[in-house]
Amino acid sequence: MDEKKYTLDDIETLRSKTGVGYEEAVALLEKYDGDIARALVELEKSGKLNRDGLFSSSNRGKAEDFLSRWWRAGCETRVIVERKGETLINLSALFMILALILGWKLIIAAAVLALILGCHVRVRLPEALKKAGPEAPQPEPEAEKAEADEEKKDDQDGYHTITIE
Repeated sequence: MDEKKYTLDDIETLRSKTGVGYEEAVALLEKYDGDIARALVELEKSGKLNRDGLFSSSNRGKAEDFLSRWWRAGCETRVIVERKGETLINLSALFMILALILGWKLIIAAAVLALILGCHVRVRLPEALKKAGPEAPQPEPEAEKAEADEEKKDDQDGYHTITIE
């Protein structure tokens, strides 16, 4: 009988670091005589791992990737309500959407009241969401300078801000 050069702990280590199944972990360890490092290198070369050692997003379904991107964008996008320079509300857009769905009458009434009382509502978009696609309208030349000045302020913290007054 052929002596194995890896243990069950080696299989578990490879699985915990990469997320591969038992069958694939055993096959890799057999191929490389129990060398976990070489098994990891092969998984990385084949595109099954990203730099962090986790399953890459290319191995997940497109729907899961889509939902993951929207979840992150919803958490990073902030809705900020200010009055006289003081921040009254600073919540994620995801929370605001959920609140709007569950209590839309209350949210609409609060938004109208906030605007009547002179509050400013800002939406801070992460830089990744700000990038416009090719179908975006081109700005007029006069607006370019004002927009460039606004972007300079916004680039300090990596966010783009939309203000409603």
